[in-house]
Amino acid sequence: MHKKQAWLALVFASSLVLAACGSNSGNESSSTTPPATTGGGASSSAPMESSSGGASSSESGSGSASGSASASAPASSSEGESSSSSAPPANPLPNTGKPIDIMGWTTGDEVGTSRADYVKQQDSSLDIKVDQNGFDQQKFATAMASGTVPAGVNMDRQLLATYAAKGFLEPLDDCISSNGIDMSQYYPEAVKESTWDGHVYGIPEFYTTRGVYINNNVLKDAGLTADDVDTSDWNAVSELAKKLYKESGGKPSTIGFDPKVPEFLPLWVMADGGNIVDDTGQPTLNDPKVVEALTWAVSVINEQGGWANFKSFRDTWDFFGADNEFAKNQIGVMPYEQWYANVLAGFGDKVNFSVIPFKAKDGSPLTFESGSAFAIPKGSPNAGGMCQFMKLVTSQDAWAAAGAAREAKVEKDKSVFTGIFSANKPANEAMRAKYVKPSSNPALDQAIGVFYDSLDYAKMIPPSPAGQQIQQAYQQAVTDALGGKDPKAALDAAQQTAMTAFQDATG
Repeated sequence: MHKKQAWLALVFASSLVLAACGSNSGNESSSTTPPATTGGGASSSAPMESSSGGASSSESGSGSASGSASASAPASSSEGESSSSSAPPANPLPNTGKPIDIMGWTTGDEVGTSRADYVKQQDSSLDIKVDQNGFDQQKFATAMASGTVPAGVNMDRQLLATYAAKGFLEPLDDCISSNGIDMSQYYPEAVKESTWDGHVYGIPEFYTTRGVYINNNVLKDAGLTADDVDTSDWNAVSELAKKLYKESGGKPSTIGFDPKVPEFLPLWVMADGGNIVDDTGQPTLNDPKVVEALTWAVSVINEQGGWANFKSFRDTWDFFGADNEFAKNQIGVMPYEQWYANVLAGFGDKVNFSVIPFKAKDGSPLTFESGSAFAIPKGSPNAGGMCQFMKLVTSQDAWAAAGAAREAKVEKDKSVFTGIFSANKPANEAMRAKYVKPSSNPALDQAIGVFYDSLDYAKMIPPSPAGQQIQQAYQQAVTDALGGKDPKAALDAAQQTAMTAFQDATG
């Protein structure tokens, strides 16, 4: 009991630390925060890299090529798709009838509202209460400590092992078996990411991957094309950065290549054949592969004005606006998440971009995935109702309803269906086949194809009961190394901090 209370105190402290160091990549708000309206500029809850965790119902990949307003969707099953509304097996977890209040889950656009409507149509006994905010660790810790536990919670999958190891989440074995949830419909990496110590603790919702964004205008000015960009050759990337980099008055005016660290350090480590966490959940932050990746990334930034100038310039970008870094030719090449393709596409001819797969050193396509999941807290007042909700809201039919709602929005706005990237593989395949058609924007079409393809080769960061502390530790190490500290020394210190957290978490 004392250990649990101590950890609750740590969560409060960690929340303050994360709030202080959340943003490391300029105006993107802690790296990868998709807009609530997927073609506009308002932010919503972030996936894994967010300091507060959790992703809202609008973490729907690229979305439509214009802004997304709330809209209801037809909730009937699409033709040829299996229905998920059949009765569950005998003896399911009991639905107590109490509200299904879901901490961290918002329905800010048609993707969320249509699925919520679908659930209500399938089971009118479920009194669904959505949150107005993304998942907040301090809020969750307070609820658990005070006994005001919500029926369910929506959080980043990388947090599940942390809360599971502390006894804050229910294992979903009975939920899955009694309600007949088919776990094979979800991407295997998402299920692995939701699993700890042999038990599943989350039902996957969204599936976010990364690709390489190219500003074709910047490359053209340097006499290059997208064919000259290859992340498998780090020496070539360094030379590319130098060729594309421009400065004015000793300060950057165009960043040639942004490696997007600290947030994407795990991707560069994977490209080198390593990982920041091993299969047992232990941190490996000072592994030679991690040291090599960080040393290289620091060198790329140092060759483009140094971290202080680099970051100061990047912080001025109008990331979601019409004067974004692609429109103003402030960036040449950068890896980023799939939803940003839709942001750029919303500005039409003002941007000239393309997307190619990120590649490992061996030349194979590579990306890491992240995303949200639903979970049931210990002491949930309606675990059975929440289990039924999770089954329905992540089913293929629920995503079909979302696809229909998005298509209606697209037709109304005369825009482009750019995909909804759920963690349900058959649902994604069905939506792509039905709604994703060639448009008048070949670059956008190509980008959509790259990201759909990436869903099948994406890799997870192994779950760890110290996942959040590991993330904090490596991000601090990157910041220290960019500030001049020896990368190995910075990672040695980070490893010590992360390993202590892991040992505390595992007893």
